Amino acid sequence: MCTSYHHSKGCNCPRCPSYPGYGVFMFCSKGVYPGTQKKGCMCSECYIYHKFALKGEYFCLE
Repeated sequence: MCTSYHHSKGCNCPRCPSYPGYGVFMFCSKGVYPGTQKKGCMCSECYIYHKFALKGEYFCLE
């Protein structure tokens, strides 16, 4: 998955309730991020999710 600047700008992570707030974008391409807690998921509403035909949710915890 391309993590270009353009794609990072379309990322919903900073608005997600589970986002740990450390400036990390595109969890769907990076996997588990330490310190993340399940507080709600916005993945299915994200531009990146649809652009790359992703399935599932909570990419930050998988």
